[in-house]
Amino acid sequence: MRTEEEAKYDLNERIFELYDSGMPVENISSRLNTTVEYVNSVLSNVPVEAG
Repeated sequence: MRTEEEAKYDLNERIFELYDSGMPVENISSRLNTTVEYVNSVLSNVPVEAG
């Protein structure tokens, strides 16, 4: 059985994948059955690579 931490990590990975594919945040939250606020909080916590 998966832990809550593993499930959260998997959900966050799916959010990144869908966002990177160009899907709007509202559609991501609907597809993954979570809130727009959660999706936005995950996306806002992404470290930006200095390049």
